[in-house]
Amino acid sequence: MSHEYYDEKNKKILELETRRKIYELVKRYSGDHFRALERKSNLSVGVLKYHINFLTKHNFIRQEKDGNNTRYFIANIQHENRKLLGLLRQKNIRKIILCIFSNENCHHEDIVKYVNISPSTVSWYLKRLEREEIISYVKDGRKTTYSLRIDKEEIVKLLVTYKESFLDALVNKTVEMWEIR
Repeated sequence: MSHEYYDEKNKKILELETRRKIYELVKRYSGDHFRALERKSNLSVGVLKYHINFLTKHNFIRQEKDGNNTRYFIANIQHENRKLLGLLRQKNIRKIILCIFSNENCHHEDIVKYVNISPSTVSWYLKRLEREEIISYVKDGRKTTYSLRIDKEEIVKLLVTYKESFLDALVNKTVEMWEIR
């Protein structure tokens, strides 16, 4: 929901430069948590909190609790995409999702090599993604095969929309690979 389409009353809400800056920041980095927005905005905690609460109250942005963090989204992002975008904002989870995205029927060992983090940490992330219904798994003896439960095109749409905000070569490669198809 871009502010160009708001009526006069809502345009007044974004007339204040600081508020407009925060709105544009949340628009660009939807799914980021408060501290990340604080670092990117160079505003004090109190000023940022006040304006985020104001924008939330007027339905310009949405807040969602994610464990100990609160993530912020532009108001028109659907719930399913907010959940996915919040996960994609986390570097290691993004790597795991993109590994499974790029390599159908991944095994635990493949993911560990791809993301270069400890096997136990990968297992923890995989369990979280399974609980969030992002991935599924099938056990075949001692091997477990992972696959995505969500539509790949939704992942690509989010990656393309927010590509520049990820600053990640892995995202760029995935988007390019998808565009070649």
